[in-house]
Amino acid sequence: MRILNPREKFAPPRGITAAVTATLDFHGKDATLALHRPAKQPTASVEGKVRPLAANFSAPISYYKPPSNLALRGLIGGFEATHYPAGIGLYFLQPYDPDRIPLIFVHGLFSTPFTWVETINGLQADPEIRKHYQFWVFAYPTGYPILYSAFRLREELAKVDQVYPSHKPYVVVGHSMGGMLTHDQVITLTRATWEKQMGERAKVIFDQQPKDSLIVRATTFRANPRIKRVVFICTPHRGSDMASGGLGKFAISLINLPGQLTAVIKDALSDSELVQLTGSKRLPNSVWGLKPSNPALSVINSAPISVPYHSIIGDRGKGNSPNSTDGVVAYWSSHLDGAKSELIVPGPHGSCALPQTIAELDRILRLHLGIGSTSRATLAQAAR
Repeated sequence: MRILNPREKFAPPRGITAAVTATLDFHGKDATLALHRPAKQPTASVEGKVRPLAANFSAPISYYKPPSNLALRGLIGGFEATHYPAGIGLYFLQPYDPDRIPLIFVHGLFSTPFTWVETINGLQADPEIRKHYQFWVFAYPTGYPILYSAFRLREELAKVDQVYPSHKPYVVVGHSMGGMLTHDQVITLTRATWEKQMGERAKVIFDQQPKDSLIVRATTFRANPRIKRVVFICTPHRGSDMASGGLGKFAISLINLPGQLTAVIKDALSDSELVQLTGSKRLPNSVWGLKPSNPALSVINSAPISVPYHSIIGDRGKGNSPNSTDGVVAYWSSHLDGAKSELIVPGPHGSCALPQTIAELDRILRLHLGIGSTSRATLAQAAR
């Protein structure tokens, strides 16, 4: 575990961890103690012979064990963004390695990056994944408007490009609303896109916005050319009926956005313009943005995705797709035409850690490397 003061860029608050194995090599009365990183160097010379190193790759991830109040933290991030216990940002779970592909995980609504611990540990059971990928997570308060959170993710990726300009292209995995943020990284939205879908309503609003305004930057953007593949897990691309129901309305009423953000939106849009753009006078927080009636969803889904994409969709084990649901997101919302693959897994909305999900992610990541799949049984056993 490495903690520097001041904290190094993209380091989690608790520092960056790595699996390390010690060897003790005797030379007569003398001995050499050496520390090795088995993820990069799986063998070491001991007593004149090259030997495989023992390693515990789950220990570094387990160091970031979920706090006892994990559910509360997720709720705070959703309802009280100003009190979010972890800063919004992109965090490296391992020391940066220019030779490995950044694999970025984006969590969903009322969740935290801890949702990915079991998934990452399962993937690390495959030596090819350990060898070729490095694990990063994006943390954000999930009450923010979806397009604003996607904007913040774009900003974080741009920071990485500045600090590590020669990094390998990204692969991004998003769960639930995190999949929507991921979706927004691989499409291009222009003013013309909005006007084509929304007509005069969009034209009037864009006419009144400075080109560098937050509204313009959050709603018009180009696909990130350094992202080369994405995976959507239980993602409500077309919204969720739950957001329109009684529980959704209750959640919408409880979410408090930061005063600075609400002030920017109110300064940029009049009440009538807000109604024209969103259909409501209420500021569009994340749960509101999940309503199927949200006009922004049709705009986003009208734009072609620029990279190969894959879908993993839960059906709660009922085997009733295409009429299925994971309990939160229906198949009609999570399905995307044109996906390179679509797998239905027998789980609920929180299916990230299912053995079938981990095995499918492993298959996709190996496909990205151009190598064959490992045994699903092997990955399923390792994920237990």
